[in-house]
Amino acid sequence: MKRLAASIACVTFAVLVLTLLNGQKTRPQLDAQESARTSTTENRSQPTAVVTQQKEERTDLSPPEYYIEDVIKILTTATEVMIEKKISKTAVELHEELDRTQFTLELPKPSRTPVTSQELYRRATESVFLVAGLTKPSGDETAWQTSFSTAFVVHEDGILSTSAHVFDHDDHDDAVVVMDVHGKVYPVLEILAADRTGDTCLFRISKRQLKPLALGPAAHPGSQISVIGHPGDSFFYFSAGHIANYERDEEGLPWLNITADFGQGSSGGPVMDEAGNVVGQVSRTYTLYAGGDASNRRRRPRTVRQAVDHRPDDGPAESDENAAVRKRADPQMVFKACTPVASIRALTK
Repeated sequence: MKRLAASIACVTFAVLVLTLLNGQKTRPQLDAQESARTSTTENRSQPTAVVTQQKEERTDLSPPEYYIEDVIKILTTATEVMIEKKISKTAVELHEELDRTQFTLELPKPSRTPVTSQELYRRATESVFLVAGLTKPSGDETAWQTSFSTAFVVHEDGILSTSAHVFDHDDHDDAVVVMDVHGKVYPVLEILAADRTGDTCLFRISKRQLKPLALGPAAHPGSQISVIGHPGDSFFYFSAGHIANYERDEEGLPWLNITADFGQGSSGGPVMDEAGNVVGQVSRTYTLYAGGDASNRRRRPRTVRQAVDHRPDDGPAESDENAAVRKRADPQMVFKACTPVASIRALTK
C-alpha cells in the first residue's frame, strides 16, 4: 500500500513538472523567438539580400509585350477622349512653356546596392514611360500621325524627365500623352523646367504615387550602364554597355558618350548605373564616316590625305553632290551622345 501511494505521488509530481514546463518557455526558446521576430521586422522595413534574391528567382513575372498596332490603338483611343474632354495640351501650348528654367523639387536619394540586369529592368520599367505626340487624321486620312520618345519618373508626384527636343519642335500635335508599361495613358499637363541647349526638361502628368528613379552621382568612363527606351517600334527596349567618355562641344556644353544601343524613339530615356540610378539621359547620335565626316557635327579630318578626292588626272571632275554621297558611303561608327546627370539635376532647386 505504501509502495502504491509512493508511485502515485511520483506520477503526480511528474505530471505537474511537465505541465509547468509546457506553460513556461526557457530562455533559449525566448531568445530564438525574439531573434526571429526582430529579423522579420527588419526584413519588412529594410530589404535584405535574401529577400532580393527571392524576388529575383520568381518565374511568374511576365515581361511586357507590345505590338505597334496595339500601342497605336491604346494611344489614339485614350487621346480622342482627352481631346474631347479638353484635358490634354497641344504641342504648341507645351512649346510655349519651354522658357521655364528651374523648378523646386526634392529628389530621392540614390541607391548604393547593385542589382542584376533582370531585376533592374523589372524595377525601371515601372518608372519608364512612352511619350507620344498625336495628330488626328484630316481630310481623306484615316490614320493618326504619331511620334514617339521616352521619359522617366523623377518624383512620385507625377514629375518626369525627358529630352528638351521632345517638345522643342515645330510640329502641331493635337495632344501629347504618355503611356506606362501597363498600357495606361495620361496627358502631359505642363513643362516645369527646361534646358534647350543641354537637351533636358521636366514635365508633369496627371498621375500621382509614381515610382521614381533616383539621380545618381556622375559615373566614370568604363562603368557599366544600361538604357531603356522605345527605338523605332520596339517598346521598353533594354540595352547595356559602358560609359565611353565625357566631352564638350563647340559651345562648351558637356556630353556623355555611351556604348549601349539606342535609336529614334529613345530620346529622353534613362542611362542607369548598376544600382538603377540615373547617370545620364539619351539625347542623340552622330555617325563617323571614312574621311572624318560626321553627321550633325563639324569634324576636321585627321589628315589632308583622307579628305582628298582620289580620281585619275584625266577623269571628269566629281560634283559636290556626288562627293558628299561618296563620303557618307563608308560609315565607321556611331557616337551615342547623352545629357549628363548634372544637367538634369541643374533644373531643380
